[in-house]
Amino acid sequence: MGDILERIREAEAQAEQIKSDARRQADEILAEARQAATTLIEEAKRAARDEGAKLIAAEESKALQEAKEIRERGAHQAAQIQKDAESRVAAAVEFVLQRVVMRP
Repeated sequence: MGDILERIREAEAQAEQIKSDARRQADEILAEARQAATTLIEEAKRAARDEGAKLIAAEESKALQEAKEIRERGAHQAAQIQKDAESRVAAAVEFVLQRVVMRP
């Protein structure tokens, strides 16, 4: 009978050890899963920031190009207006002189 009790105690001790090992393994698995999730989240955030930075850079480049084109068109239009004005100066001077000289 003492032998049976001893085997029962050993079996109970083994069962407790198995439960303890299972809890430890479960805690380790949970910690690893949390770490993996944190790593994935950080990688996703980093990828999103990188993608955002690329999009911003592309839009800034596009805006700079558009601004350059607008400045070039403005400079061209200003030059054209100045050229047109210069071509009319002689006629304007002539008109003014005729008005002043021919005035009664």
